[in-house]
Amino acid sequence: MEVLNVIAIIVAGLMVGSELSIAALVHPTLDRLPDAVHLPAASALARVLGRFMPFRYILVFLLTLAEVLILWHQSGRLPIWIATSAILWALASLYSVTTLVPINNRIVSWAKVTPPADWKTFRSRWDLLHRWRVVLLTIAFAFLIVGVGSK
Repeated sequence: MEVLNVIAIIVAGLMVGSELSIAALVHPTLDRLPDAVHLPAASALARVLGRFMPFRYILVFLLTLAEVLILWHQSGRLPIWIATSAILWALASLYSVTTLVPINNRIVSWAKVTPPADWKTFRSRWDLLHRWRVVLLTIAFAFLIVGVGSK
């Protein structure tokens, strides 16, 4: 069980850190680049990160869910902090698929065609929605840590 705790916290922490660095460092840096560089770079990043994002989210959710199920089975009580964390990871995944992925796919497609004149509006919208996702992920991560620490 301790190994699962460590793996779950490391994987979740790396994911939150990755998403935070995109929000706080990568995209603000892209925003300062000329449009001719910004859009191809944003499109390339969206393509690569979009390919791996689903696996990371599923992995963290499954690790957190495993924590919940094992602890519930062992103690007969629902580990509320970790269960809440699992729910938040699931909500973050759903939020990503319904709000961020469609914008991300549109940005990826612009590498092959002429982008619309208002393409930066889509990028700004994605960045705002992503910041809310980072908040949700950070809360989920905190709940996981508290849950693992308090069992």
